[in-house]
Amino acid sequence: RLKDEKIPNICKLLDAIVFKVGAVISWLSVLLIAIIVIQVFLRYSFNINFIQLEELQWHLYAIIVMFGLSYAMVTHSHVRVDIVRIKFNTNLQRKIEVLGILFLMVPFMFIVVDYGIDLTMEALRVNERSSSPDGLPYRWIIKSVMPISFILLFIASISRVIRHVSYLMKGSKNGN
Repeated sequence: RLKDEKIPNICKLLDAIVFKVGAVISWLSVLLIAIIVIQVFLRYSFNINFIQLEELQWHLYAIIVMFGLSYAMVTHSHVRVDIVRIKFNTNLQRKIEVLGILFLMVPFMFIVVDYGIDLTMEALRVNERSSSPDGLPYRWIIKSVMPISFILLFIASISRVIRHVSYLMKGSKNGN
């Protein structure tokens, strides 16, 4: 989809950024699976349980899901509820998409980024760590995923808005 010449260049650039970050983050799935296998093996073979490995699993899963949001938007693999939308013509669908992003999604993203930055800074200030004595330190690292991933989602959303507005202005019925 990034090679479509009808897509504005800025959209191609923004999509490429999000796609590359998503591709890198997707490799964390392999690490997550390896950690799960190691944890299960240690637990059932040697009756050893490392809380650090359990917490690392949660952290990796959170990173994958949070960054996966923007990746899903760029690759058009996000879930839609199209019960009514599919009955509309393409231009009306695009207008609804633009309005939904601008008036529903963008304000929500700003709230999450603002709240996430506050959480991250507070965790950094107090040197927050896991509540478990053997848990992972530096809780601010995982908390920083929230604002960073929503900034990336914002980039994907802006690309989507620019693309749809461009198609609406040109009167094009093609593209996503």
